[in-house]
Amino acid sequence: MNCIWITVDSFRQDHVNCYRPEGTTDPTGDSMTVHTPNLDRLAAEGVLCERLRNEALPTVPARRGIFTGRRVFPFAERRVFPFAEEPPQKGMYITLPGWRPIRQDDVTVAEHLSEQGYTCGLVCDVYHLMKPSQNFHRGFQSFQWPAGYVDEYLKEGTELNENRGRVLNQYLQNQQYRAGDGDFQAAKTFRRAIEWLERNKDTEDFYLHVESFDPHEPWEAPQEFLDLYDPDWDGPKLIYGNIYRRNELTDAEHHHVRARYAAECSLVDHWVGELLDAVERLGMADNTLIILMSDHGKIIGEWNCYGMPPSCTGLELNAVPCILRHPSAENAGTRFGSWLYNTDLTGTMLELMGVDPKPRTDGENFWPAVSGNAEFRDHAVVGHGEFISCWQDDWLYLVNTKENTAALYDLADDPFRQTDVGDRYADTRNAMKTMVEAVTEAPREA
Repeated sequence: MNCIWITVDSFRQDHVNCYRPEGTTDPTGDSMTVHTPNLDRLAAEGVLCERLRNEALPTVPARRGIFTGRRVFPFAERRVFPFAEEPPQKGMYITLPGWRPIRQDDVTVAEHLSEQGYTCGLVCDVYHLMKPSQNFHRGFQSFQWPAGYVDEYLKEGTELNENRGRVLNQYLQNQQYRAGDGDFQAAKTFRRAIEWLERNKDTEDFYLHVESFDPHEPWEAPQEFLDLYDPDWDGPKLIYGNIYRRNELTDAEHHHVRARYAAECSLVDHWVGELLDAVERLGMADNTLIILMSDHGKIIGEWNCYGMPPSCTGLELNAVPCILRHPSAENAGTRFGSWLYNTDLTGTMLELMGVDPKPRTDGENFWPAVSGNAEFRDHAVVGHGEFISCWQDDWLYLVNTKENTAALYDLADDPFRQTDVGDRYADTRNAMKTMVEAVTEAPREA
């Protein structure tokens, strides 16, 4: 069996129509119905997983788990609590825990599949994975990394310091030679993936891993997608909300930022559809497992900010889309409600492909639970910066290791976690505290 794995960065679950047909959950503005017909099609033909949690956030820690099937949290490089930042790595400016290269002694999925005769290709525009010595390209026979005018993207009077402006300035420098809609990053990345499929259409066994940084900010999409959500906007192109606080923007400006994110989601959906169409056109659908997931969501005005600070851990940041389409249509149309880790997705993929077990894999195969309509995991424990979160049913137990505090939230009644109910539900709080300790204190191979 072949496999195409697609990771789309920063995609909120409530911005996929088949997850939230009633619209987005953002309390800071009117709900939007996001146009995602191709993800909806994929879900109708496959299994929609409702409760995937990447066990280590953000971008690089999550992908270490995806690419190896091994847990990254608790962070092996820093087993001491409370929180402490990692020493900087050469070429990297982010020092969050777990933001590390794939270890030399780890075995990647691509290395494992290559040893068993698979042709493995990587198409990626997530620039963090391209930095020196990150090792995410290991095992792939081919890998492709698909590359002035700042004032029109800012509110009048906005002052940029180096930290606030670094990402926006770099992005605009990289995009200055874009000639048309086909030069947007999502278009280039998925088009390269389609070209890879066309070149390898006669390959008996292949694994294609596609990494799309969109819909990660800056949020810039062709006008046809922006017109779906904010057709009359004539102000500055606020593509990078992270440099503002929510209270620094008017309601109209905030709506424009939200619309730009939704437009990027629809842009990515369009190009996922182009890839799905290519799979059909090339006759690969009957022998190719397709997996689509995201690493994390995004904060779009909640908590008075934009981006993904660990302090904003909640449904907006942690609930992401996850869809698997089996080539023989097994379990098509199923919604699976058990808790999953990204590492389980890797383990399940390898089992479905029928290859030998990969050494040093923590992820487990959840496909039998899907087929038997059974529970797989009853909770999940996640690390992100200084915060540890435990998820069970509608409960969120959140630990701040920097301040040595913890709180319990009932997301069914309080989805934006305004009220700590730990004292009211002390038994639940204590049980979830034990779940966290079982993960953070368990012996683990370095």
